[in-house]
Order: sequence, then C-alpha cells, then structure tokens
Amino acid sequence: QMLAELVGLALTDEAERGYYIPVKAPPGDPQLDQETVLEALAPLLSDPARPKYGHNIKYDLTVLEQAGARVAGLAFDTMVAEWLINPSSRNLGLKNLAWVRLGQRMTPISDLIGKGKKQITMDRVAVARAAPYACADVDMTHRLVEILKPELKKKHLWPLFTELEMPLIPVLAAMEAAGVLLDTSYLEKISGELTTRLGELEAQIYKKAGRNFNINSTQQLSDVLFKTLGLPSKGLRRTKSGHFSTAADVLERLRGKHPVIDLILEHRTLAKLKSTYVDALPRLVNPRTGRLHTSYKQTGTTTGRLSSSNPNLQNIPIRTELGRRVRRAFVAAPGWKLIGADYSQVELRVMAHISGDEGLLGAFARGEDVHASTAAAIMGVPLAEVTSDMRRVAKAVNFGLSYGQTAYGLSNTTGMTQAEAEDFIKTYFERFPRVREYIDSTKALATRQGYVETLLGRRCYFPELLPGSSASHNVRQSVERAAINAPIQGSAADIINIATIRLHRALQERGLRTRMILQVHDELVVEAPQEEVEAVAPLMREVMESAFELQAPLKADLKVGLNWEEMEEFPCQNMPPQ
Repeated sequence: QMLAELVGLALTDEAERGYYIPVKAPPGDPQLDQETVLEALAPLLSDPARPKYGHNIKYDLTVLEQAGARVAGLAFDTMVAEWLINPSSRNLGLKNLAWVRLGQRMTPISDLIGKGKKQITMDRVAVARAAPYACADVDMTHRLVEILKPELKKKHLWPLFTELEMPLIPVLAAMEAAGVLLDTSYLEKISGELTTRLGELEAQIYKKAGRNFNINSTQQLSDVLFKTLGLPSKGLRRTKSGHFSTAADVLERLRGKHPVIDLILEHRTLAKLKSTYVDALPRLVNPRTGRLHTSYKQTGTTTGRLSSSNPNLQNIPIRTELGRRVRRAFVAAPGWKLIGADYSQVELRVMAHISGDEGLLGAFARGEDVHASTAAAIMGVPLAEVTSDMRRVAKAVNFGLSYGQTAYGLSNTTGMTQAEAEDFIKTYFERFPRVREYIDSTKALATRQGYVETLLGRRCYFPELLPGSSASHNVRQSVERAAINAPIQGSAADIINIATIRLHRALQERGLRTRMILQVHDELVVEAPQEEVEAVAPLMREVMESAFELQAPLKADLKVGLNWEEMEEFPCQNMPPQ
C-alpha cells in the first residue's frame, strides 16, 4: 500500500449510484490531472464534519495521503464493523460481505486485470470497465453501512466501534507511514554468523546420525530419528504421508533421548530466524523512504489484539539472545532516540480488577513483585525468603490460570509432578478465592450465552460451549480455557489501543515531531528527536497509565536508547504524581 499509485476515485452519497473520477487511464481514455482532482476534493476530504465511509479504509487513507491528500472524518469502516459483529469470520472481503449480507454478486477483480503472469495493472484497464467496478465498491459499502450500523447498536458495540476502533485507524495508518529505520549492515553481519553456525550444526548432526541427509526434509529426518537411530515412537502421531511427526512439540518430548535432538532443535530455531527475519527484513525496506513499514491488521484476532505482517513484529522472539539481536537492528535515525513504554503485567492487573480478588489487588497496591508475593502466600514463607525457583513456579500459575491451565499443563511447564501441581493450584485458590470464582462464573456465562465480554464490551464468541453443541469433550475443554482468557486478553488489548490513540493525539496537540512507530504486545515505541526526549518520555507514561482506571492501577516501564534492544531505563524525575 506504501507503493500503490492512485488510478481513480469512486465516491457516492446514496445507494445505487456512484461517481468515478479517473486520474490514470489507458491512452485515449478520459482522465483528469491527479493534482487538480485532489485540490478540488480537498475541502470535502479534509473536513472532519463530513463523515467518510469505506471498506478497509486504512488502505484508501494510506494511498490518498501518499498522493498528497489530507483525509479527516473517518466514520465507518464496514470491514471493521463486520469483524466486531463476527470476530471469528475468516472472510471480511467486500465481495464476500456483499454476497452474504446483501445477496449481491460483485465482479471479481481478476475479470478486469487477469491472473498470474498475464495480470495487468489497474491503470491499463479501460475506464468504461473500471468505472462500474469502482462504483459497485462504493455502492455496496454504502448499503452495508445501513445494515451494520443498527446491528452494532443492538449488540451494544457502537461505543467500542466509534470511540476505539474507528479512531484507531488513522493512528495505525500514521504508524505504518512513519516506519522504522533498519540497520541492514548489522543484519548482514548476523546472517554471516548464522550461516557459519548452521554449517557447524549440520556437520555435528550428520556425525551423530551416522550419515548425511536433508535436515529440512521432515520425511528424511523422521527416517533418521526413528529408523536409523531407533528413538522411541510409541504414542507419537503420524503425518498424512505415514511417517512419524518431527514437529517441535514431538522433538521437545524426545529431548534427552539422544544428543542429536538438541542439535536439530537449535538448527531449526536458527534457520527459521535467519530466513524469517535476518535475511527477510532488509528486503522489506521501502526503496523510496529507506525505512521498514510493517502493516498492522486490526481485524486479525478475535480478542482485539493487533497483528502485523511484512514483517510480523509479534513473532520476533525476545527471550533468546539471538531474537534480541534482531531487535537491535531496529534503530533510531541520527539525532533521534527510541523511547519504549511497556505495560507491566497488564493482563494480571486486569485479572485482579475483573475478579476483585483482595490478595492480588493488595499485592499490586503495595507495589510488590506480584509473582514473589503469590509464591509467599502459597508456600507460606516471608516475602524476603522467596527464591527464584519459587517465583518461577508462582509466575507460571499466575499466568497459566488466566488461560485456564490445568494441573497437567502446570506440571509440564514447571517440572513438578502432577500431584504437586494439583496441590499448588488448590492452595492458590484458597489464597485467592475470587480468581476461582471468576473462572467458574466465566465458564458458566460462556456456556449460557455463547460469548463473553471485555471491560469495554467487546464480544468474544464460543458457540462450541452452548447447550446442544456437537463439540467433543477435548474441544470443549480447550474452548473453555479460551473463554476464561478472552475477557483478560481482550481488555488488555483494548487498553493498549486506547493508549495508542491518546498518545498519538497528545503528540499532535503539542506540535511535537516525535512519531509513534511500533505497537508490539504490551509495548509502544516512539522515535523522538533528542531535544524532545525529556518531554515525551513522561508524557508516554502519563498517557499509558491513565488509559483505563483499574483497581490494580496500570504501570508502564520506560526505556530510552539508540536501538530497540539496547535501551536504558528512563529516570523520569519530572514525573507527574501517581
């Protein structure tokens, strides 16, 4: 979308009518000068009092702003509206919605531009064919608004739509347009190191296996592990082609059975990181801006969390040394700094708020390390005597229970026996009884009505739990766990999106040059000129911590640095009172 060029504009203000203005068409076809058209439309496009409707309107906004137009007054995105109503819908495309919602078949784009190697660009399509196609787009969008608006209101989603999801669109567009600077020479250096290490691992794997084979072939790897080396295969699943699976979870179960397993897992991790990030990121740099412009997807999850692509920022591993080195390649421009503000334990604070558990709320109110505090409460030791191992187990319980984790799951993540895990969970619920009540009441609610809600009213649907559902016992258990977590994860997502909108506005209102460039998990990152850092860092903290009033108050940790990995805590002496 950052490279797309304007071919024409379609507009309508009533159903069953559309207007098409071509600005780039085949020779001999009618067209107008792009600058003249945008200048004439400027009073309309830039007027916030004139509401604009669209489908996937972030794309239109980006293309128009790249062309020099300023757009204000985004009021209704039919794609976002449909997603709020049906968050698990797999096809939010306009043509699908026109058919499903309106019973209207639309012309596929391939009828105009073809497919595959013979595909042409839209500017080579005759205006006589492009005009009705483009006008159908705006007509169907207009009709969909009339259907979706009352449905949003009926399901009490209108405030969420108008106050959060729609205002978020221009902010995401601005973040995408700003992009982030990438140190490509640093990534080339890492790539060389990885090539060397992968070669060493391959040699060691061949030696342990007793023969050479294609490590990337799952069939050959399966033959080596289970036939050549004779590793135990009882209870392991098979693939469609009949050989035993070599998926990551299978290899993890085989750890310790043979030294080759650790080598294969390391090889797989490094190869994936190299191909997905180290080698791929430099190819994604925009040749015009020299920056990396990720694409944020608002409608990619059922809980409201953003997803991103080209690259997928959410999947950069941050717990491994190599994953952190990839983050080191995201840098500030000369004379600028990156400021990162990360919510501290936001999902746990949301769980404390929703459940109203006094034990958890008390730990947060006292400013304690909540995992250490949990360990002290469950294990009956003073806070000062909690060891790192005790804290690790308590952390697994705190996070695991918000995902409906069972004793079996806890034993797998902590290494304790299942009996020990059962005792631990039993004691946890005795110390924090309102958490148990939250889990039970949420399961009951989801079973009764088929959905749960976030603090802002976002609905997450679980039809598998409704009476009469044909879902198996295992599926129901898995869905129950998702239903327990959805209000927590969804509320946390809503909160960081509120903070994203408010921070963008605060920066604009103050006329600052600082720009928001990343939102990943619970973290916001801005790029600030050196002289604005002292003002922007406390502002970020204030905006993020006041985004939503929880009984366990929000806390944001601030860091400043020249790259995304090597950042130092910001002192914040000029902090507003908490």
